[in-house]
Parts: sequence; C-alpha cells; structure tokens
Amino acid sequence: MRRLRWPLILLASVLPHLYGLFSPPLDYHYHRQVNTAAIARNYHRNGLDFFNPQIDWEGDYRGRAATEFPLYMWLTGLLWGLGGIGDVWGRILSVLFSALTAIYLYEFLKGELEEEAAFYGSLLFCFIPLEVYFGRTIQPEALALLASMAALYHWSRYLKEGAASQWITASFSAFIAISHKLPYLYILGPLAGLAWAQGGLKAFRRPSLWLAPAAALGATAFWYRFASRGVYVVPSHPGEFWQILEYGRLAYFVQFQFLSRFPELTATYGGTFLLLLGGKELIFKRKKLFFGVWLACLALYIVAGGGYTFHHEYTSLPFALVNAALMGHGLWQIKRKRAWAWLCLLALSVPVHSALRIKHWYRVGSPFLLNAGKTAREVSSPQDLFLCNERASSVYLYYLDRRGWSWDLRETGESEIGRVEDKIRKGAKFFATAKDGVFADRDGFYARWFYARFPVVHDGEGLLVFKLRD
Repeated sequence: MRRLRWPLILLASVLPHLYGLFSPPLDYHYHRQVNTAAIARNYHRNGLDFFNPQIDWEGDYRGRAATEFPLYMWLTGLLWGLGGIGDVWGRILSVLFSALTAIYLYEFLKGELEEEAAFYGSLLFCFIPLEVYFGRTIQPEALALLASMAALYHWSRYLKEGAASQWITASFSAFIAISHKLPYLYILGPLAGLAWAQGGLKAFRRPSLWLAPAAALGATAFWYRFASRGVYVVPSHPGEFWQILEYGRLAYFVQFQFLSRFPELTATYGGTFLLLLGGKELIFKRKKLFFGVWLACLALYIVAGGGYTFHHEYTSLPFALVNAALMGHGLWQIKRKRAWAWLCLLALSVPVHSALRIKHWYRVGSPFLLNAGKTAREVSSPQDLFLCNERASSVYLYYLDRRGWSWDLRETGESEIGRVEDKIRKGAKFFATAKDGVFADRDGFYARWFYARFPVVHDGEGLLVFKLRD
C-alpha cells in the first residue's frame, strides 16, 4: 500500500484540476490571470529576456514592467509555442506545481505525524476548494505554494541532517515563494517554529539559521528594487502597498475571513470539524506546537493583509496546507476508533463541498472576446494602438492582441471623457467596448459622445469598435 501512496496522491491532485484546463482565462479572477498570460506571451514573442517582463496596457511602452519575480511567467512563455496551446501552458504548469505540493506535504507530514495521517492530509489537501480552483489558474499562486511547502520540507531535513544542500534548497525555495508573492513572508514564522520545535532556543545560535532568511529576503529585495524602475503592475514601492490595505474596514474584513472564508474555502465545513479534532489532539494534547505556530502566522498574515487579502480569495490558499495536515490527523483519529460511517461522511464531504461551492467560478465571462483578435486583424494593423472600455486593463488588449490603454468609462465619470482625446494625441487609433453596459443605450452620454465623433468599424458579437483617427 505504501508504494501506491505517491501515485494516489498525484492522481487525487491532477483529476480535480483537469476540469476547465483548456478554458480561456476569462473565468474567476480573470484580471490576474490575463495579466500573467499577457506577460508570458510577451516573453514568448520578445526573446525570453527574463529581466525584461513586458505588458501591453501602457500604450506603446516596451520597457520593463514592475512585476513580482517572473519565473512562473517566464516558464509559461518558454512553453507557449509548444502544441499551439499558448496560455494553457500556464494552467498545465500550475497543475504540475500543485501535484508536487501535495507530494511535498505528504513527505513533510511523515516526519511530524503518523504516516497514515500524513497520507490522509495530503489527499484532503487536493480537494480543498481554494486548492481545487487556484491550483490550475494562470497565476503564480501554485508555484509560490509549492515553494513554501518545499522550504518547510527541506528546512526540516536541514535541521535534522545538517546537509548544506538542504539549507540551500530551503533558502532558495523561501526566496521563490516570497519573491512571487510578497505576503508569503509569513513562511519565515513556520520555518522559525520548526527550528524551535526541533532544537529549542539553542538552535538559534547557529549562524546558518539567520543567514537563510537573510538570503531569501535579500534576493527578494534586490528583485523588487530592480523591478520598481519599471511601469506599475504590482506594488513595488512602500506607498503602493499602503493603498491596498484599507485598514479602516479591518474589523469587517477579519470577521468575514474567519467566519466565512475560512470554513467555506480553506477547509470546508466537514473539514473544519476534522481540523478542530486534529488540532485539539496535536497542538493541545501532544504539544506539537509547531502546527499552532503555522496557523498563527497565517492568521496574522491574513489580518495584516487587510483589504488586499479580503478582496483576493487566493491569498488564503496557504491555509490549505496546515488545514489539510490537521484534517488528516483528525480523520486518522476517527479511523482508529473504527467510526466508519463518520469516516466516510466527513471524508466525502470535502470534495462534495468543493464541487458545489466553487462551480460558478469556472464560468467564462465576456465570450465575445474570444473572437476579438480576428476583429482586430480585420480592422487594424499590428502596430495600431487601442483604447478599451474595461476596468481590468489587460483583458481586452490581450484578446485583441494589441497594445494600448484601458479603463472603465463609467467608473472614471463623465468629467474625465477628455482622457480619450489625450490618448488619441498619444497614438490611440481605435476604441473597443462591449455593446452592453453604457453603450446599450444609444441616448446615453457615452454612446452619444462616441457615435457623434467616430465611425464604427465593427458592430457584432457583443463588441463595438470605433475608429478614432486615420
């Protein structure tokens, strides 16, 4: 049976991620997915220059973009042309990283729990709602989660064996996790918790325990200092981070995170029962306080993230690891008591809950965009710049396969209509918008403004395109 555990874990991870594998990145959190896909496509087209990630939504700008460490985007760009499937490679990479994360979790938990409990935890991890969905999206979450789990595993091995190779791998993994997702700084807490659990306070007298986080943080700081000279994609300056925290609503965010999102998306209701059962035994009876430290660091990270972690469900994804560990131990306890009915009910409740809770996340929005590239080729040249009526700045331009600018007309307001003329002076030649929304009523302000000034060169399949100048 032990020889089958890796294959079973891999199968349990891959199967839930196959649903929607070939869907365009127009499902849930499409903005973040298309941002990633657009940068990956530019890597593919522009020579895979790792240190020059490029975007399409800053006019004709072709310089560096201020992104997180772009390994995931670069790998997607590297594979882009194989098989003619383009951005699907981003999903395939995420599925691969998710499967490896489940294996790493199992191997790590074998050193902390009974092997059977570790196996159960790894299987349950594969069916936690956030892991099921974000484990196959076109964004760096899956790689960051894999790197954080690898950091824990190799750090544990280093603490036990003292091998330099384990120290290097753990430090590099922590760098990959943090540099892809800065909030994954939380991982330094569990790493310190492991050192304390395995060696007590004496462990911290070793210089190598301080050099590892210093190396990970130093390399991350170097990348962000380098990237910050480029055009904004993600926050890279201190002031930009403060803008997304929204601490004025922190009390609401916190109660929502822990009373709603935690049980619904990071554990499931049945999984929460297993988690409490496993946590009570491990943390309070067996005094494995490392798991308490792991949970506490994640809770602190979610609270400190304020509005950022509230508005982006994927920021709670790291909870899936420790939750699954505690859930696995809880399920193992039930099996020991031979409570077979409860065992089956609780084990099955996790995948059933996931399937029901997130099924709407897979729906593809704005399907007319799938033919936008053909429209753009019919009415424009590759070098023509587009202006788009869409808040998610990358989305229309990605499917039009053009460069330009994008913002939501209604959101900016009628007083800002002059921005259109400004972009025309800067080279915008076409304007693309959905036919619904503010353009559904021909007598509305924006429809009248555009129709009175510019000819329509495309009207069909949900998309309007105006020609702004010759």
